[in-house]
Amino acid sequence: MWLVAHNRCWTTDHLAKRGSPHPGHCPLCDQADETIGHLLTSCVFSRQVWFSILHKVAAYRTSPHQHDNNSFDAWWTSTNSGVDDQTKKDLNSIIILGAWSIWNHHNRCMFDGIQSSLISSVLVLVKDEFVLWSLPEPVNNA
Repeated sequence: MWLVAHNRCWTTDHLAKRGSPHPGHCPLCDQADETIGHLLTSCVFSRQVWFSILHKVAAYRTSPHQHDNNSFDAWWTSTNSGVDDQTKKDLNSIIILGAWSIWNHHNRCMFDGIQSSLISSVLVLVKDEFVLWSLPEPVNNA
């Protein structure tokens, strides 16, 4: 999330600046230039993922499609405004998990050649990661 906040992710816009090979458009939607803001908030694929994730926790009104801003940080900040501390903690975990899952799916499309249109595969990844993140920490009996 530090890389996202500081716009340091290796998206197409950064690859182009360095003269590295890169796809012409976002590999998830093939509709726009890929930036981290686009990838995590305005990409139609990602918006569907966010809606599905947030709908499951009755927070679908906070999904990026409800906001006109193309900035992940601005969306995250507005999502956190006006909620109590426990809700904010839970919502932040969900947002981090969602962003992580979208980024992992992006990388699998880029480097492993999987189909980008499979939203269900991202949702399975979210569910699997959520289970892992929810496991209790092992007790150290040493």
